[in-house]
Amino acid sequence: MIRREVGDEYWLIAQNDHAILSGQLAEQFGGPGIQSPTQSAISGIAMHDAGWPLHDDAPTINNDHIPIDVFESRREVALKVWTAAADRAAAVDPYAGLLVSLHSLALSVFAATQTSFKHEKVDMSDPRTRFEMNKFQHRQIELQEQLRQKLGMRTDLPLRNGLAEESDDPREKQLIFDFRLLQALDKISLGICCTKPPFAKIEPVHLKAGDRPIALQLERPDAHLLLLRLWCFCAPDVRLAVSYKPVAATRYESDVHLRTAYAAATQKTFSITLRGK
Repeated sequence: MIRREVGDEYWLIAQNDHAILSGQLAEQFGGPGIQSPTQSAISGIAMHDAGWPLHDDAPTINNDHIPIDVFESRREVALKVWTAAADRAAAVDPYAGLLVSLHSLALSVFAATQTSFKHEKVDMSDPRTRFEMNKFQHRQIELQEQLRQKLGMRTDLPLRNGLAEESDDPREKQLIFDFRLLQALDKISLGICCTKPPFAKIEPVHLKAGDRPIALQLERPDAHLLLLRLWCFCAPDVRLAVSYKPVAATRYESDVHLRTAYAAATQKTFSITLRGK
């Protein structure tokens, strides 16, 4: 769940809706000198948070008694939804499943690494957390090997977090291109949905498989406009509608009280335009 703070309301945006928004961006990615993703890659990008309905259909509160935001996710929730996302994508398309599993694995690695940016962090000094994180990561590595075999991709290459970054194999270069695109469009979608864009720079991004990586710059001057430098979409601008449910910006006594308010809220949308800067 993304908690967008607007006046006296929290606009609650389901994670899966944010992922679908990423897929809509993937459908329009491309242009002169820019490679467009395949349908399997688009499916993976659109499903990268497909496990989140397990939480967002019954949202919870944080320690401050307000709706929990994705960046505040607890370990038990994060591991459950990351696992479900990879499994659900793999059931639809093995390549999409491989991309989503790579994404889930990358999130777990980031969550276990201490950085200044707080995003689903976990306490690796806790033995139970270490055990659950290791079990999750081993499961994703096994799933990725199974999916590689289904896709006829090599399983004997040295991998770092699931990617063969030193390989000259065109399929490995394509996988890196698609995975970096998933990460980039995920961050652009977060820049659309969050109270403030959590990222001003997105890197590394590849405009073609095998090309050198570049960085994209994001700026949101107002609630209905997101500026992107370098422009990498087919159309002159991209217009999107974002679904959300508004609830009162107040403290909730319990998860049940929040869920009651969320169930009673009317689904709404706000519009935003992406444009080159």
